[in-house]
Amino acid sequence: MNDATDDGDTTFEDATQAVDAARRGFKRDITTLVATFRKARLLVPLAKRIANVAVGSEQEVGEELSLSPHLLFDDEKTGFVTAFTRPEFVNRATEEIGWTTDDGPLEYCALPAQVVLELALALCDDERIGGMLLNPLDGTELMLHRHEIASIVQGRALPLVGYVGEIPFDPDEERLIAEMDGGPPPDVVSAIEEILQKTTYALRRTFNPERDLEPHLTLNVMGTEAAADRSAIAQKLASALDGLLPPPGYIDILFDDPTLT
Repeated sequence: MNDATDDGDTTFEDATQAVDAARRGFKRDITTLVATFRKARLLVPLAKRIANVAVGSEQEVGEELSLSPHLLFDDEKTGFVTAFTRPEFVNRATEEIGWTTDDGPLEYCALPAQVVLELALALCDDERIGGMLLNPLDGTELMLHRHEIASIVQGRALPLVGYVGEIPFDPDEERLIAEMDGGPPPDVVSAIEEILQKTTYALRRTFNPERDLEPHLTLNVMGTEAAADRSAIAQKLASALDGLLPPPGYIDILFDDPTLT
């Protein structure tokens, strides 16, 4: 591995812990990530060598610096810009993937995290690029989509809903309940009642600042104790409500939550 370019500053922080913590997805975790990225650098594996920069040299970052980072692709052939927090993570990924730089040994550059994020954001203007992968193939791997990168570049934290959605709701979490203008959509109510029939439920509009980007519908189903029954009901509700939900287009389905009765 060769460190192709740097900005000459040796005071950067290691962002690994902040990247790993951000996998939980809460807004407060991303607040820490935003702050860390202001003081950290990231390592970018290069598909092509940087013109007029000697291997192992240090160079001030300027607008004229042009990079060709390696990408990884998902099953839909959408590309993701790659970057790493530590050299050993680059080594491990290279061994598994077989990355090279211009058909030679892989070279990578160390750049301020903000510069790497801005590079990834610019590349995401191509609809074939879906976002950024930090520390791919490591246990700390974090995926950021374009709107998430843009928010972090601007210094604004937001929940990573794809990650935080996998964490069960804690009763101690703050959740705001708002009135729905005109009441809940009639077709949504009809679909819910067709599935639940005589089961008691409460339909609310809620917002959790640590989890949500905007208010959304939350359905609380009462009196269903068996886990298998709950799973079956949730699946039926999800199918029945598909295409009926108002923006942002999703619903939380909870069971016996005393805060939403």
